[in-house]
Amino acid sequence: MHRVFECDDIIYAVLQHVKSSATDLVNVAMTCSRLADPVLNILWSEQSSLAPLIMCLPQDTWEVTENGVDHTVHFSREPTPIEWERLRMNASRVRRLVSTHGFTDVLKPRRIEPSFIPDPDVSDHVLQRLFAWYRPATLFPNLCELHFEAVFGLLEHSSKFWLLRQFISPGLQALRFDVTGIPTHEVEQLLAALPAEAHGLRQLTVSAGNGTTALTVPSSLGKLPKLIGLAIFGIDVCLTRQTIANIQQARCLQSLKLKLCGTSCDAGGIPLELPSLKTLYLSDGSLSQCTHLLRQVTTRQLSHINIRYCGSASPAEMTAFIESLSTSCQTFGHLERIYLVDESTHPDYLLVIPLSSEIFRPLFKFNRLSSVKFIGVGNFNLDDGFLNDVPVAWPSICELKFTSWKRRAFYSVTFTAMMSLALRCRSLQTLHLTVDATQSTTIPRADGTEELWPTQTALRNLHLGYSEVSEVARVPYFLAEVFPTLLNFKWYACHFGDSDVDIAMESALYDASQQLRALRNSTDDDDSDERWEKDSDDSWAW
Repeated sequence: MHRVFECDDIIYAVLQHVKSSATDLVNVAMTCSRLADPVLNILWSEQSSLAPLIMCLPQDTWEVTENGVDHTVHFSREPTPIEWERLRMNASRVRRLVSTHGFTDVLKPRRIEPSFIPDPDVSDHVLQRLFAWYRPATLFPNLCELHFEAVFGLLEHSSKFWLLRQFISPGLQALRFDVTGIPTHEVEQLLAALPAEAHGLRQLTVSAGNGTTALTVPSSLGKLPKLIGLAIFGIDVCLTRQTIANIQQARCLQSLKLKLCGTSCDAGGIPLELPSLKTLYLSDGSLSQCTHLLRQVTTRQLSHINIRYCGSASPAEMTAFIESLSTSCQTFGHLERIYLVDESTHPDYLLVIPLSSEIFRPLFKFNRLSSVKFIGVGNFNLDDGFLNDVPVAWPSICELKFTSWKRRAFYSVTFTAMMSLALRCRSLQTLHLTVDATQSTTIPRADGTEELWPTQTALRNLHLGYSEVSEVARVPYFLAEVFPTLLNFKWYACHFGDSDVDIAMESALYDASQQLRALRNSTDDDDSDERWEKDSDDSWAW
């Protein structure tokens, strides 16, 4: 055997190149006995169900029953002690028992997609027998991350809570669980026990009814010395100040995600400081409730803020939110990403919410912004002056979206100003803006001769929303000449009926797209607007 196989670090470095394929890993393991153990560690390191562990027992010990779309593993006979030992060896390799979807997804009824068949569920009897043989902490000695609902979501509430307590160990680094149906005092006891029993926790996510029921946040979280990520789905906005005061005890906290519930806010007061906080996610409350909470928090290093509010917000409420950023962010130089979206279930798209450039100008003080996205929050009424100031204020901007979605944007921004913006922002990759491209495009001139803008090779995605386009603006020509790496040119299909104006608008944009393709002699894939609109900010994963 070559001496290179004596070093585990080299072996694992090599296996990283084939770990995406289970078949390739198995083939590598069969080439040399020295590789078998590292390969098995990789194959078992992450699981989304206990079914694969049960199914590694002899085939005559288990069977899978079907009930509609549900598949459940049952015992056909009791495994022998030697057979249980084989399962234990594989379980000792598991490091992560996690959901393959977002945390909120695992709390909803499952659907089987055509291209995805989930692992079977494990029956209560099988779980009882398994944990009668081995305590969870003994069965999974190397477990560092557990999404409890993803694996044990079908258990009764009382059984789940008892089993969850058995998984708590000093080696656990990330834990997610739901406390629906669990008495409040038992939940408080569990959270209070975490500092002593799971002092290595770095990330903690707690939910009650997917955020529909309020949770009490104990001050004991401050006794978790390594906690850097906290997500609580179900914060009562009536008690936000006390909640933040308790969260404040976690002095090393870097990421905070709160799903709000309730209809009122507590009284304000002296802002509470979260000195290490870098990312803040708020969802489900109104924009005014999110603003109220934001004003109670001061941070030194906040770099990313993600707000998903419900209920149409007035221009005054939008102004108050943007002003609250100045109150919360003690250092303007750290904020890099702003994502704000109206996620109302049944929004009133006929309601006009005019949002002028002046509302957004206070953001210019945050000169390190690389991503600014306002999605469906109102009817944007930006002007050329605002666009002309963006490259100076945000020299590192990579994503800029003022997305009206089903709300009309006003046509006060010209195509010329948009071109100038996209050209001067040398890092800009994604731009979503409604413009007026019905007039002749003004081109820079040097020494009295017409000169095109120099090329900009960063821009990949351009969405013109409900822009009006005419041939005199020469939109396809300028896009082809100035942005040679532009991959996606999109706009909105008609959402306001079949009026002649809508049909003409969409037809003109379609013609411009075809002309752009002709100029490039290209066959770009025509992805849907929905796919193009998906943002990295849509994920609530750590």
